[in-house]
Amino acid sequence: MTSEAPDPNSNNIALYLVPVCILSAIALCLCVLRIWTRLRRTGRLYVDDWIIIVAETLSIASLGCAAGAAYYGWGRLYMTIQPDDLKKNLQLQFAMQTIWIVTLCLVRLSVAFSLLKFGHEMLWKGTLYGIMALQVLISSSYIVIQFAQCTPVSSSWENVPDVKCWPMKPIIDYGWAIAAIYVTMDLILALMPLRLIRSLTRPISEKILIGCLMAAGLTATAMACGKMTTFNEFGKGDPMQATVEPSTWAKLEEVVGIIASCLPSLKAPTEKVLRRLGVISVRFHNTRPSFVNSSSITLHEARDNADRSSSAEGASSLGKDKVRIDSVFVGPGKKGDSKQDLRKDGWEPV
Repeated sequence: MTSEAPDPNSNNIALYLVPVCILSAIALCLCVLRIWTRLRRTGRLYVDDWIIIVAETLSIASLGCAAGAAYYGWGRLYMTIQPDDLKKNLQLQFAMQTIWIVTLCLVRLSVAFSLLKFGHEMLWKGTLYGIMALQVLISSSYIVIQFAQCTPVSSSWENVPDVKCWPMKPIIDYGWAIAAIYVTMDLILALMPLRLIRSLTRPISEKILIGCLMAAGLTATAMACGKMTTFNEFGKGDPMQATVEPSTWAKLEEVVGIIASCLPSLKAPTEKVLRRLGVISVRFHNTRPSFVNSSSITLHEARDNADRSSSAEGASSLGKDKVRIDSVFVGPGKKGDSKQDLRKDGWEPV
């Protein structure tokens, strides 16, 4: 019984281009919306914003390399590609892999920098700095492997005499170990905000919304797990077709990571849309933690709300002062207190 000959016209590059292009478009839109929202709200960009801008730029460049490789035959059978096209194909794939290493590193660094603003405890900051340092070390090691695995490096895209390459088994085992570390890091980054969400004085529906936005990184974890399922097939099959599936999982891990890093910054517009749709109800703004959203109100507006249930007079001198309030707690005051401008019917802000 003879096996069927492969179809010389077969091409599986759609497995890569269709999902990657769709999610890349979503990632670009969310990244632009994140920057617009941040500039409109605060008038400046922070470290995590600049990092994700660079990551998104590199992600688009990587997608361009993949499209170029597809043009020169990536996804078709190796034997059907002309030598000149094959060289260009492999050069573009080499560039795509190198850019991916840097981009994935920047995505996790952006998420970690975002979380740094939410806690001041030694354990909180130590965990995040440890993740960032480990990510930089891992990405640096992959850059070394990328350029030093074979000598000369040009052997990655053309036939070179007397080429020397490292054995593949240790590199594959190293990939398994790093994949497990990546999954652990993604889980930690996705679950760390849950401690903050529990402390919010917010409706359950809003807590669920915030939790979903901040835990979207779990989707990137799922992509990393999907990538691990291709490790046992490394080096098998047609070199131009067999590399499409693992490259797809790797790229999706990167793009979904960009999407997940942008979603928490879009909490305010997302909540506004859901409120218009009736998914969540209008809430009483008794607190407004700065890590979820921020706004400036006047003490005059705060006193006007209190005056609806109080007939006391006073404190007009503070009515025009603008301050930033993240939360306000009201506690009982003492009768006869001389601070008439800070008290309403025996109650004063603490």
